Amino acid sequence: MTQKKIVIIGAGPAGLTAAYELAKTQKYSICILEAEDSVGGISKTVKHQENLIDIGGHRFFSHSKIVLDWWLQFLPVVDTTGHLEINYHQQSQSLDEIILKKSEEAMLIRSRKSRIYFKKNLIDYPLKLNLSLLKSLGLGPSFRIMTGILQSRLFPKREVKNLEEFFINNFGKELYEVFFKEYTEKVWGKPCTELSADWGKQRIKSLKIREIIFHSILKLVKPQGMFKTQSRTLVEKFLYPSKGPGMLWEKVTEECQKMGVTLIKNAKVNSIQFQGNLVKSVSYNDKGVQAKNLECDAVFSTMPVKELIKSLHTEIPSSVVSIAESLEYRDFIIVGLQLQKLSLVPEKGKKMVEDNWLYIQDQGVKVGRLQLFNNWSPFMATSDLAWIGAEYFCKKGDDVWSLTDDALIDFALVELESIGILDKNDFVSGKVVRCPKAYPSYTGSYSKINLIQEFLEEKTNLFLMGRNGLHKYNNQDQSMLTAFKAVELFEKNHPSKKEIWAIHADDEYVG
Repeated sequence: MTQKKIVIIGAGPAGLTAAYELAKTQKYSICILEAEDSVGGISKTVKHQENLIDIGGHRFFSHSKIVLDWWLQFLPVVDTTGHLEINYHQQSQSLDEIILKKSEEAMLIRSRKSRIYFKKNLIDYPLKLNLSLLKSLGLGPSFRIMTGILQSRLFPKREVKNLEEFFINNFGKELYEVFFKEYTEKVWGKPCTELSADWGKQRIKSLKIREIIFHSILKLVKPQGMFKTQSRTLVEKFLYPSKGPGMLWEKVTEECQKMGVTLIKNAKVNSIQFQGNLVKSVSYNDKGVQAKNLECDAVFSTMPVKELIKSLHTEIPSSVVSIAESLEYRDFIIVGLQLQKLSLVPEKGKKMVEDNWLYIQDQGVKVGRLQLFNNWSPFMATSDLAWIGAEYFCKKGDDVWSLTDDALIDFALVELESIGILDKNDFVSGKVVRCPKAYPSYTGSYSKINLIQEFLEEKTNLFLMGRNGLHKYNNQDQSMLTAFKAVELFEKNHPSKKEIWAIHADDEYVG
């Protein structure tokens, strides 16, 4: 019996998940086309000398036990905390049945700690209105923050039209202006008034953060015992591959190849041919030189929607073409910096602050976040030197993107020195990683993306999935869930793919 031929575009989390699930059935001939020379997408791990870079930071936690168990097929768990329950934003998963194994190639249980860096102060994140925060901000701003939160609780705006209104509605005007406005505009390159509230609804765990802040206010102003409030711990744990997220996806790739999956790297798709509403073949450039054609019975695509629509050789409504062309993205750069030490003062008895990353809120610098790779895993850095990553959210071709690698390293050093993070004289070596289209943006024509969805619904054997495939700012596990669903619908010969687009659309996350 002739096997059906499947083409998967993209070897990121969604593409590799789909490939593995399809390959397990042994019913298909599967080929993955990956435009880069490595797998994992933005979940890959980049090497610099003997140090490792995690692009954007990936905490491995999921509300889905299916995803959690799927990860642990490939990497055993090593408990480095003495606690077999992982919890992330007050959601827990038990690992009691997992057999622990000592190995450098393992999934570690790690403690989560992220703080805001603001005017040389480290402030708890999620925000807690405590004496430490009041001291950092001063009495005037602190009082305005508290009254703003109370006002947002008592008089919320019923119709929220943009991200600024979303933030003010949830956190009050003062807190928005101090901690959300500039950082969000730095990430997206646009005023919050031009950004869709959908981003906030999907990515910000607004209700629970607001409750934490509100209960913090009560603790500051109430006499002891007047109110009973539920105590929430912010000491959380998550899984993390010992050598970065790319190690997991390289393992998945190996298992896929053992089951007969073909992986072609440096293969950029340039056209997808149809017969009626059915995809019949995919054309790609092999290593940017020779055009090759693959006949197929189905395509699973994670390529950016903007590029996908351009590649379709079929009749496309002009409105769909226009919407696709106007979809926007944010590009991303991470500058790895190896240093003798950081200028940050660590907790007592510690050599280095324990944060996974810091949100940089200082005005006048373009750096958005700072990863501390030493704290992700002891295997990410091979020496006692500090190994960090300065993250820049930018647009391909702008002033930051256009800098040479050496100039970017110097630029990051100057910025971080200016706000008290480091001393340039402690610099040892650096590495620049550029990621185009890292973040699908809820700007441009995004509000009309449903018209693209409706058009693609007619293409019976074309399945979109993943972050860029659906133009959704999804987490890694959400992207995987879209792949699971795509495979399920394909296997069932289901006529509609709306369930893929609906996955986790209303879930709330915070970085």
